[in-house]
Amino acid sequence: MSNILFAKAHFKTLDKELATQEILKINKEYWFWDTYRKTNMLPLMTKNAKLGKAGASNIINSGEFTWLEFTPVIIRDWFENEIFPWMGCKTRIMALLTEPNFSNGEHIDCDESQIGTQQHKFRVVLQGRTGTLYYKTKEGNIHVPAINEPFIMDGSWPHGMSNDSTKVKLTIAAGAPWIGNSNYDNIEVMMNRSDYTLPDDVSTYLKS
Repeated sequence: MSNILFAKAHFKTLDKELATQEILKINKEYWFWDTYRKTNMLPLMTKNAKLGKAGASNIINSGEFTWLEFTPVIIRDWFENEIFPWMGCKTRIMALLTEPNFSNGEHIDCDESQIGTQQHKFRVVLQGRTGTLYYKTKEGNIHVPAINEPFIMDGSWPHGMSNDSTKVKLTIAAGAPWIGNSNYDNIEVMMNRSDYTLPDDVSTYLKS
């Protein structure tokens, strides 16, 4: 499974339109700007329900993963019933919002020592196009397939995203401590790591 770069995952359908409406109704004071990824973030599940940027860190926080009180029921129930049993654990859950005609910062979602290891991330795009996500490779930028389903991506490979829509792009992201399963029975692998070559300047995409 460590060879997966991008895979479609099959789950019970989530009402994305309703989930988007519910997320966008949440008070803007709970969002924060991530300078590394250049995107707006909203914590939905964090350790001890920590708010804001502090909630994004599993290292500085302790305790159990807990839903923030404003997290929409539709998202909470979908993760509790469909995703967490499949993952085998609870994780930090964030909503990512990218403004229209804006590009996120190209980045890597793991430490330098973890590059090349299995670092799967779970994502579901509620509003916007999945295919605007791309990987940096030695051959150039490679866009992922345009799909409607949730997906698994390799967070240890440098990647970026450009929202070319007139609407905000809204994505739900499940992060650490989950780094993937040893086996999956509900995915369709669409891109393999072995088919591409990392760029020579990988270190430039790491968080400084």
